[in-house]
Parts: sequence; structure tokens; C-alpha cells
Amino acid sequence: MWKSLLLVVVSAPLSVALGLAFWVAQGWKAGLLACFSTFAVCLVAATLMAFLTRRLTLLDVFLPLIFSVVWSAILAPFSLGSDLFTAPAAIGAGLLLTLCLWNTYHENGASRRWLILPILVYIYEMLPVNIPGPFDDYFALSGDLACVILYQLVASHRKQLPAANPQSQN
Repeated sequence: MWKSLLLVVVSAPLSVALGLAFWVAQGWKAGLLACFSTFAVCLVAATLMAFLTRRLTLLDVFLPLIFSVVWSAILAPFSLGSDLFTAPAAIGAGLLLTLCLWNTYHENGASRRWLILPILVYIYEMLPVNIPGPFDDYFALSGDLACVILYQLVASHRKQLPAANPQSQN
């Protein structure tokens, strides 16, 4: 977990330095693109590192929501009047991923394969690339929400099943 946090802390100065280098070499547009792309790649890498940890902590659980709020605050001024980035969709994807991680944190036997779709939607929504119009955000978030609801239903039914007794099979 600490590696993921360290990557997030290091990503800000790294992305600014890379952005300045590209600004000097190629112009201000290339500098901004390099800065935001580097920061996005670092956030995605930090999220994947947090996902691949063996034992989740409460900080691991809430990192996607924190990352999405911070990333939305950074990109909001640049996406005003354009369809570059949709902050509510990114925050919603972070919230749904946090909800899934919260359930995985509290149910030690829960499989992590239920986290694949919420993580993919979260990464998609965090990228500063958007298809014009709200369709892609609605489609991605509704699929993510359906996956979360399905996960909740399966988890609640799993609790109601009687425990298997290996000695009764003889």
C-alpha cells in the first residue's frame, strides 16, 4: 500500500517536470498533454498497485474515491466548455469501486474477480479522453452499477447458505 501512496506523491513533481520539458521542447500544448498523461498513468499504476495488494487496509479501500476527486479537481478547469473529461462520471466510478473494495475488505473470503469491471470502468473514466456526448459515461456507469448490485446480491445469498460440513459426506 505504501508503494501506491509513494507513487501518487512522486507523480505530481514528475508530471510537472515532464510537462515543463515538453513545453520547452515542443510547445505549451505538448507540455500540458505530457503533464496530464504522466499524472494519469501514475494514478492508474497506483490504483493497480493498490488492487494487487494481498491485504486491503481502509486506506486502500478509499483510495479510488480520493484519486477520482483529486483528478477531477485538477482536470475540471481544463474541461469547461468541452467534452474532454466528465468529473461526475469519474467520481461515480471511484465511488462504486470504493463500495466494491469496502465489501471485499469486510468479507475476507470474497473473490476479487468482482472488482475487474469496476476497475476497468474507473480507469476508463479517469482517462482524459471522452467520446462526445454523455452516452459512454451513462453506459459505463450503468454497467458498473449493475455489476455492483449483482455482487451485493451474490454476497448476501452466500451468507445465507449453510456451511459445508466435510465430515457429513462420508
